[in-house]
Amino acid sequence: MDIQWYPGHMAKARRQIQEHLKFIDVVVELTDARIPRSARNPDIIEIHRKPRILAVTKCDLADPARTAIWCQHWQRQQEKVVLLELTNGKGINVLRKEIRKCLTKQKREPRVLVVGIPNVGKSTLINRLAGRSSAKVGAKPGVTRGKQWINAQGFRLLDTPGLLWPKLEDQETARKLAVVAAIKDEIFDSEEITYWLLRFLQDNYPHLLVRRYDLEDPAAEISAIFSLIGYQRGCLLAKGEIDRLQTAQLILKDFRQGLIGPITLELPQRNDQNEGS
Repeated sequence: MDIQWYPGHMAKARRQIQEHLKFIDVVVELTDARIPRSARNPDIIEIHRKPRILAVTKCDLADPARTAIWCQHWQRQQEKVVLLELTNGKGINVLRKEIRKCLTKQKREPRVLVVGIPNVGKSTLINRLAGRSSAKVGAKPGVTRGKQWINAQGFRLLDTPGLLWPKLEDQETARKLAVVAAIKDEIFDSEEITYWLLRFLQDNYPHLLVRRYDLEDPAAEISAIFSLIGYQRGCLLAKGEIDRLQTAQLILKDFRQGLIGPITLELPQRNDQNEGS
């Protein structure tokens, strides 16, 4: 299975960002704490001319020990990083201060570009900064379809659609994007992606699998674990067979809502050393 998703509105948004860069003072780039590297669009990273702050969202769903490792990595790369929990607003005031620190000599209202992949929390962040519901929010990618300027208590924010890159060359990255719902579920095979996720959890977080799904043997075959979860949760067809799509959707939902536990799907690698330079 080859995962690709780059709808037309993303191509249009990419062009609009390039057109508006001359009006922008600061770029706030969002990444997902569960996939800190894979959630960074290389096209966005290439915006060198403007001050940039890396806002790490969904920290409450990520493994705090692995988040600390990522913070050390970013510090070595001299990146300005703010950790956020958008559900409760934690880190929002820190982000405000970091934006202002980038523009200490500027008199006019700062213009801030907010960018990131789909479903990373851009609209929720903007609503937090604005102190009101100014941007549409949804749990699926593709809610924001066009650019919009929003006044946000001392800033002007440019909200843009979530942007992937035109071709997902690394399918391991594509799988991670699918697991965190940065790619529409209709685009990929949910069962295949769920098998991939279960293998990762089996290798890295077996205790969380045991706790969430009451497994006796977390090292069992993935197909057996998948079927057991389906039976336990009542994901059954009329003849008592496993409803495989419903089971896959249930496991993905459990992961995305943090019900399995705090999980991070990747750690820094040697080839990450130049990502923020």
